[in-house]
Amino acid sequence: MLLLGLTGSIGMGKSAVSSMLTSKLSVPVLDSDAVVHELYSPGGAAVEPVGALFPGVVTPEGGISRPELSKFVLGPTNETNMAALEAIVHPLVDASRWKFLEDAERAGETLVVLDIPLLYEKGYESTVDAVAVVSAGSEETQRERVLSRPGMSAEKFEDILARQVPDGEKRKRADFIIDTGCSLEDTESAVGALLEKLKGGGDGVGVPLYVRAAVWERMKREREESCDV
Repeated sequence: MLLLGLTGSIGMGKSAVSSMLTSKLSVPVLDSDAVVHELYSPGGAAVEPVGALFPGVVTPEGGISRPELSKFVLGPTNETNMAALEAIVHPLVDASRWKFLEDAERAGETLVVLDIPLLYEKGYESTVDAVAVVSAGSEETQRERVLSRPGMSAEKFEDILARQVPDGEKRKRADFIIDTGCSLEDTESAVGALLEKLKGGGDGVGVPLYVRAAVWERMKREREESCDV
């Protein structure tokens, strides 16, 4: 089973590509942002520990208010708080990822996508077989998209950018680049072509890339070995 990492900086169109993969191309996708949203929702596993750490972030409905939480964790003076938040949330996201991968394997999937916004920033490239970076190829387009979002400010945008590997660097490190600086139809065509490359003859000599997938088997082996210690 091939694990394809999907990532991209804020405003570059990663969510649109992720939606194409699931709704139009029937590829199993684990959306890390959606997992976190569920963890922050009323009854979510992160609500109690995050609420205890950051007073006032739990809404009357029993979920986590992201605007209130951002006051504690965004900005250069809140690095310690961000690390504390990640120490709570990341293990919960990892558990969801394991369940997703195990379910996909039982279903006989040969290709799955892990949508990870901070893939390079947090060193997750070692947990996938290949990485596809979504990029509009333009900082101006990125800024326009992000600042048009409700509740977004230039200051908040800059704080988020400061925590992300620059788009140009991501493009250099990527195995594949998905262009979103074009029409949705063109992007969808490019995504479809990438899937064909991954599923059949992707190495140029007729050997599907998923045949050579190794990360999932390595992850399972390492987990078994750690349990035996």
